Amino acid sequence: MRAGFASALALTLFFAVRLIMGAIYWNDPSKIDQTPAGWMPVGYVARSWEIPRDVLIDALDLASMPRRRRTLEHIAEDRGIPLDTLVTEIMAVIEHHREARRD
Repeated sequence: MRAGFASALALTLFFAVRLIMGAIYWNDPSKIDQTPAGWMPVGYVARSWEIPRDVLIDALDLASMPRRRRTLEHIAEDRGIPLDTLVTEIMAVIEHHREARRD
């Protein structure tokens, strides 16, 4: 019984710390609207620009690619395009999504 309680307590503490660290990280104004960089995964870009991750995945046609967490640099390599071209596409998707939300 004690082992079960200790395990539950450890899991609770783990997820509480993760929640707090995430809140601290994303409340930093420098993390909002960050220019996409090669090291960033799609989910990070979506979170930074406050758009649904699926919007980027669908617009960049990433659904057909493996679901592993890949950086923008790897995605550009897989597509055979320069990173700058991919970033330009991403920024266009973000702008289009924000314009659609304003309407």
